[in-house]
Amino acid sequence: MEKQRLNALFVLILFVLDLTLLSLALPIAYNLRFNLLSRVSYFYVEPNEAPQFFPYYLTVSIVLTILWIILLVFSKAYNFKNLFSYYPVVNAITLGVFIVSSLSFFYRGFSYSRLVFILTWGVALLLTFLSRLVLYILRLTILGKKPLRILIIGNNEFARSIISSQRNRNYTEYETIDRENLDFSDLEKIVSEKDIQEIIVAGKISDDELLKLVSLKRKRSISIKVVPEGYLIFAKRISFDEISGIPLLEIELSALEGFQGYIKEALDFVLGTLGLIVFSPLFLIIAILIKLDSPGPVFYKHLRVGRYGKPFYLWKFRTMYKDADKILDKYPELKKEFEKEFKLKNDPRVTKVGKFLRKFSLDEIPQIFNILKGEMSVVGPRPVTYKELEKYGEYAEEILRVKPGLTGLWQVSGRSDVDYSQRIKFDLYYIQNWSILLDIKIILKTIPSVLFGKGAY
Repeated sequence: MEKQRLNALFVLILFVLDLTLLSLALPIAYNLRFNLLSRVSYFYVEPNEAPQFFPYYLTVSIVLTILWIILLVFSKAYNFKNLFSYYPVVNAITLGVFIVSSLSFFYRGFSYSRLVFILTWGVALLLTFLSRLVLYILRLTILGKKPLRILIIGNNEFARSIISSQRNRNYTEYETIDRENLDFSDLEKIVSEKDIQEIIVAGKISDDELLKLVSLKRKRSISIKVVPEGYLIFAKRISFDEISGIPLLEIELSALEGFQGYIKEALDFVLGTLGLIVFSPLFLIIAILIKLDSPGPVFYKHLRVGRYGKPFYLWKFRTMYKDADKILDKYPELKKEFEKEFKLKNDPRVTKVGKFLRKFSLDEIPQIFNILKGEMSVVGPRPVTYKELEKYGEYAEEILRVKPGLTGLWQVSGRSDVDYSQRIKFDLYYIQNWSILLDIKIILKTIPSVLFGKGAY
């Protein structure tokens, strides 16, 4: 239990640090506004006109600190696995300032400074970042820079998807073991020899095996996670119910089935318009480069399958030589590989400029027109051809319920390095668990994937 006590201690330290530092956020913001910024002519306030901190700002400071802590708890910022995740912290701090500042404007007995609330938001973010930095240094000093070693039981698609989506996490090492070759009684020895801190079971597990894992968790204080094989793609779209003491899982429809689907379409139009404005200077530059590099048209269109199976032409900048298919006929092995995966790492048909455009996904910019025409979405499943659709089998109908995307979960999880089975899993997961927040996350993750040319060819 030593490890659990140590983890609990780290959580307690972070909680105390947050509580202490967040209580200072508004007082610091108050002093910045009325003591420092008041020296600037634009923000100048007569000394005798500056509001007193007590009692109004002090009361707000206490209320805001308590609200922040409550929001941080509910956002699971104090779960050990989220200790160094800053995303729930930003959400909690922003929401807390918004609620308190909004309510303060309805209070007519005192006029609060809007700038103080803005400064409070910034100071709180800085202080919570510092508290996590202090905890990280403290933890590093005590435990050292040891990698998190994870044992995945199972060598199936789920295991490969987990490793693929987490491959960029620093200080994380994975060990995999075949489910058929494992005696759960040997797990304690394996955990001890390989210094495993977490076990993920990617597949079915019996009650007896589950009890052995529970026993192992008590002895070794390691994290145990089980992938519910039959429900993996539904994730958040599952609700829990009970009949006569029997736990039931109810599968719900994707949020895209309702009103939020219209919100997504409106966002697509807005983002598509902004994208057209931002990237319009590149159109001329890329067009000139393509023309100088090889003869042929600037744009290339290809028939793809759209929503509900409706065909549409996907637009790209041309990246191949003219008569590309004839070139591929000269390479039988490459042609066979292409017919299997519809991708080639060393494609002889691609021009010099085309390789550069593909590496940084610049060839896909014209798909903005597909988005504005309503044929594609900014984020969605990978657009496929009718021939590729055969590989989707029974999942094709489900995936075609939504528009294909310029980017998607498949792209930020490895792009061309992801095989078809994994692409299908990512697409199904995205459809079932869609939210505006998920779209924003994918868009933000796409930027480094594109800039570093990860998995593209």
